[in-house]
Amino acid sequence: MADQTRLDAWWRASLERNEGGDPAMDTVTYTQLVARFSIPLTTVELFLSKEPRLQLWTQGHLVHAVGMEHGRPMSCIALFPQQFQVLEETPDDDDDDDDDDVRILWGPTGTSKSVVLIIKGYFLLRKGCGTVFVLQSSRDGAAAAYLVGHQVRETAGHGAGSVQFVNMAGVGKKDRSGQYHWIEEGKKKVQAWVEELCQHAQTHGRVHILADEAECDVIAEIYRALKQRHVRFTLWAAGVKLDVPADMERYVRKLTQPLRSPPAVVREVEQADDMKDGTVPAYTRPPVSAPCDGPPVLTVGHYDGNYSDRQGHEGGWPWQCARCGELVADMLRDLRVGCDDNAPHGQGGLTYSDVFVLGAMFCDTDTPYGHPMSPAPFIRGLESRGVPTRKVDRNDTAAVRQLAEMTSGPTQRAAGRGRDEAVTVANEDTVWGLERPVVVYLDSESGDISIGGADITGRLRSVSRSTAQVIWVKNVRT
Repeated sequence: MADQTRLDAWWRASLERNEGGDPAMDTVTYTQLVARFSIPLTTVELFLSKEPRLQLWTQGHLVHAVGMEHGRPMSCIALFPQQFQVLEETPDDDDDDDDDDVRILWGPTGTSKSVVLIIKGYFLLRKGCGTVFVLQSSRDGAAAAYLVGHQVRETAGHGAGSVQFVNMAGVGKKDRSGQYHWIEEGKKKVQAWVEELCQHAQTHGRVHILADEAECDVIAEIYRALKQRHVRFTLWAAGVKLDVPADMERYVRKLTQPLRSPPAVVREVEQADDMKDGTVPAYTRPPVSAPCDGPPVLTVGHYDGNYSDRQGHEGGWPWQCARCGELVADMLRDLRVGCDDNAPHGQGGLTYSDVFVLGAMFCDTDTPYGHPMSPAPFIRGLESRGVPTRKVDRNDTAAVRQLAEMTSGPTQRAAGRGRDEAVTVANEDTVWGLERPVVVYLDSESGDISIGGADITGRLRSVSRSTAQVIWVKNVRT
């Protein structure tokens, strides 16, 4: 597929020989076929044959092209064989008396675990299963659960009752050693839901459960309870850091080939401590090489209290600094974020909703303005440069759900421009499971103090959310 000009000429000649060709082979179908059979998800749009060839006017247009999601040729690419193998496997039949379909998808960020869950849910609805239960089993998994449920329902085109959201977050918690402790009434809550599943199975013959960003202790409790009650079930779960019990290890499938982020972002994520020590599986090389490395990571320096001349900076962390907000706003303007101008051939620009600002700060509505963990000064800097913001509280269920269900296709982009367009400012755990073309990461290290820290959580929790461009606000040290 290296010579796109020859391919395009062959297609045009075929149409002429057939006096107009197959009416089903329109330009959109042709583009989708090329995207499906040629090159990976994040590069198709850049390499399609066009007349004249695709032009990218600015760095912002490049970021947009690399990070596009819905409604464009990039979303038409098939998964790699690694993902297909998981979807095409037949359920394990280790037990003679059942045919339970269980899979635990484990792998680093951006390896299509959520996509595989969505496809599985779509297949189940298409086969007439009736209802898919989407389980939130951890506090940080709310956005991922909303995303999976929304995408399954919308893709299948079924009604609201086809997907039921179940919140089992907070039934237990882990201590520093990683040991899971059930809180009072936690197991009872899970067992009560299992009873509902048993009743559902009596009517429908089987229950189907999807769980993204899963907590393995909760998943194992449900698995064992359903086994004990001899309920036929489908249970597909996914996560980045999973402590899978021995009796479920045979169901683990690793997904390790990066699909979401370009190599420039993947290299940063690979430096996370959890990937270095093996807590999260390492990335493996995809079956095809990436034609482009992706936009390089941009940095902004925050001068903390160690400097006598702080150059207008304030506070120990970037979110305490209005000057950092101003500098990031200038970078977003250089990327043409929020501008109405378009590159040739429909190559649109970035919107404010394409941007996440993430870090270890507190974004709860009850956090006082002057609290050292409040991002209010940084937000003030952004807004002083005309950048609208939306601070999302992790406890605001409606806001998190809306954030998870937001799309960025061309139709939604056009409709969304205006007062609702805003940069999302959130704690990095709030958006776990979501993605955006541009991610601004506010470093959580300052001098001898670290709140998580870039090497501990920031790369894995924040940087990995980017499908194209990372802007890293780093503390500059003496």
